[in-house]
Parts: sequence; structure tokens; C-alpha cells
Amino acid sequence: MKKLLPALSLILFLSFVTSGLYIFGLPPFQSGGPFFPAAPQNPQTEQGTQKVERNKTYTEHISRGALLEQNGYYSLAIAEYEAASKLDLTNPEPFVKIGRIHLLNHEYDAAVANFQQANKLAPNNTDTLVYLGRSYLGNRQIDEAKNLFANLNADSQTAKYYQGIIAAFSGEYDKSKDLLKKAVEMGGSDDITKKAQNYLNAFNEFNFNQGGEPIHLKALLARSFNQTGEYQLAIPLLFDVIKAQKDYRDAWVLLGYAYLSIDKYQDALESLNQAKNLDPQKPETYYFLGLTYYDLNNLPLAAANLELAKKNGFQPVIQINQKLAEIYLQLKDYNKSAQNYENVLAINDQDINYYIRPIWLYTEKTNQPDKALSLAEKAYLKHPNEAMSYNLLAWAQISAGQLDQAEKNLQTGINIDPQLEAIYLNFGLLNEKKGNTSQALTYYQKAHDMGKGNSISASATERYTNLVAKVKGVDPNTLKANVLNAQ
Repeated sequence: MKKLLPALSLILFLSFVTSGLYIFGLPPFQSGGPFFPAAPQNPQTEQGTQKVERNKTYTEHISRGALLEQNGYYSLAIAEYEAASKLDLTNPEPFVKIGRIHLLNHEYDAAVANFQQANKLAPNNTDTLVYLGRSYLGNRQIDEAKNLFANLNADSQTAKYYQGIIAAFSGEYDKSKDLLKKAVEMGGSDDITKKAQNYLNAFNEFNFNQGGEPIHLKALLARSFNQTGEYQLAIPLLFDVIKAQKDYRDAWVLLGYAYLSIDKYQDALESLNQAKNLDPQKPETYYFLGLTYYDLNNLPLAAANLELAKKNGFQPVIQINQKLAEIYLQLKDYNKSAQNYENVLAINDQDINYYIRPIWLYTEKTNQPDKALSLAEKAYLKHPNEAMSYNLLAWAQISAGQLDQAEKNLQTGINIDPQLEAIYLNFGLLNEKKGNTSQALTYYQKAHDMGKGNSISASATERYTNLVAKVKGVDPNTLKANVLNAQ
């Protein structure tokens, strides 16, 4: 699930954005004119000669695909990897990369096909085989996975781990415990060790409650499958549990979480609503309902359920505050968004960048410069030696009309870190407020160039365009996109 914030671990993601919290589509810097010299023209272009683009090499396709994949453009990344595969028919690398994307997105048939092809081109590569085995498990091809991991290197911690969880799924509990203990003892990968211990803890928890029903052990193992990302193995175990005991509330919650994690949102809703009917107070049920509605783009219901989760005591509450802040921002309820971001700061203010969004909301969306200034002063007191602290303080001071103080703080910030592009953006804003149009545009240009396409660059572009439009007395949308944005 691409948007899920797992309740199993704290994920706090706050975007490092100073002035534009969403990505604007880079409308124009205008080349030439009174502020910047026109870009030199190619004589051949002026004569109408068309430039013929050369074909990309294998390495270029792979590099381009990796960049697209890193930024979440998976279909475009796959297209680049496929193009690379046609340029080197014996290289398994593109198929491994394509398979990993499909595995990440729970597209298990496609993942299996690509890893099988990679294995044909370079047989018995351990990493490829592990990916193939994981894809088999995701596709519930249990026998194929079992045979594959049984034939891996006997000294492999990874092989022992997967053999152990397959045995747990199959009900061979003593064999599972033995294999998982060996995986822990062998060591090698901290991640594998931690996951193996998770299942051993589930067995120990069941043994501690002597006289427990077998379905309780299945529920505990399903919880471990969820916690280690093996959602497709959790689901059939939970079916067994619910078939034996239909009012097993936690099994319904675990089933809803598993479906949510593999993007089966309607199935998740049905399971979680069953859990809610059995217990209308359990906060985890409302939390996962909130995330499900969020992924279904029903933001009002997402917010309502997350508020109920918070009211009923969900922990860690910082996750709910963060998610609610994002949802209210999308709903344009800026006051509630800012308040939830401040709730996050009340729990964790160790990173100066956590202050950016609420200050942005107070300065740019709610017109509350006093609140922005108060928050910026807290950021400065907490992080007195960081350039961003001076930048945020100056930003708030500009909003409050304290331009001289803002200029001093921006200068201090730039002395600490001359590479912080956000400072140049606010220098541009400061000069715009002072009526120094040419200087403002120069700073916006610099922020744009330093940002190299990030959100600071986008905000600089927007401010630059609006200011040029204001000077010319035209609609910003009528300005032509400049060559800078095409490069």
C-alpha cells in the first residue's frame, strides 16, 4: 500500500518545503527582457534545422529508469528498463529491476515472470532466487516457494528464515521454531534476525498462555506475517481463524490491515467494519479505517475515523496528528492542518524541518503572522545554530512586516549555509516587499537554479512569474515558458 503509515512502526515524514507545499508545474522564467539576458540562439535552429535525438545507450536507459523509480514513476521506469533489456539480450539486470517494482506493488504474477527470466539468463544467482521465492509467496505458490528455498545454500540465513515461515504457515510448528532459531543464531542480516525473532515471540506468547486454542496461535502467526510484510500468508490463516470463531475481533482487524497493505480497499473496509461492529471502541479499527478511506480518496471519512481513533486513545498519537495534518491540508482546512502539525511538534521537534509546514500555513494560508512568528522563535530557540532557523524566523518576520530584522536573520543564515536555497527564496520575497523588483527576480532566479527542480525551485518559479506578470500588467498564465524550464 503506497500511502500506508504502518501502525507497527513510527513513520514521520515532513516535506522539506519552505514556501510551496505542493509542486507547481514550473510556469515560466522569462528569458531576456529587462531582468535577464536572452539565452543564446542556435543558428541552425533559427534556420529551421531540426535536432535529431540520438538513441540512448543501455546504461542511459538503466540510469533513467533508476531515477524514475526513485521518484515513484514506476510505469515509466519499467519502460526504460524494458528498453535496456532489448539492447543487451543476455543481461538479467533489467528483469530484476522490473521484477522488484512489481513485487513492491504486489503485482506478483508479473514479478514471478521477470525473476524467472532473470534466472534463465543468469542461473542460481542467490539474490534473484530470493526475490523469486518472495514473489511465489506473494502469489501463494507455497509449494514452489518451499522447493526454491529448500534448495538454496544451506548456510544461508535467508533460506533458513523463509523455510521457517513456510513451515509456520503449513502448521509444522516445531520445524518452524527450529529453523527460525537457526536463522537467529546464524546472524548476518539484522532485518532477517529481527523478523525471525518476531515469529519466535509469537510462539512464546502462545506458550505463555497455557491452554490456548489453536486458532489463537494462528492469529498470533498471522500478526507476525503482517508485521513482516507477508500479507498474502496472513490472509488464509485469518480465514481459518474467523471460520472457527466469527466474533474474533482482532482477527478481523488483522485481516483488514492485510487487505489494506496490498491495496484491496473494499475488502479492507468490509473486514474493519466487522471489527467495528464487534467492538465500537477499539482505536486501531478506526485508525485503519481512516487510512483505508484516505487511500480511497474519501478525505472527510478518513479524517472522521482518524479523529475517532485519536479520541479512543490510539498510540502512537503522533502518527494520527501527522496524517490528519496532511488530510486537512488537502481539504483546505488550514487551521486544523496547522494545529495538527503543531501537535506533532509538541511530541517531536528534534528536526528543524518539522516547523516548515505550520509556518507556511500561518504565513501563506491563514494570515496569522503572529502565530508564525511565535513558532519560528520556538524553532530558533530549539535549533539556534542552524541556517534554517534563521530562514524560518526571517520568513515569519517578513510576514509580520519586520523587514529589517528579517534581512539581518537571512544574512546570518546565509553565512552559516550559503547553499540553503530556501534563504534565497526569502531574500527574493524580502526584496519584493521592499519594492526592489530587479533584486527580487535575481534571488528568485538563484533559488530556482539551486533547487534544481525541487519544491523550492517550483515556488521560486511561481513567485518570479507572478512578479514579472505584475510588472507587465498581464495574467501570469499568459507568460511563455522559458528555455530554463526545458533544460
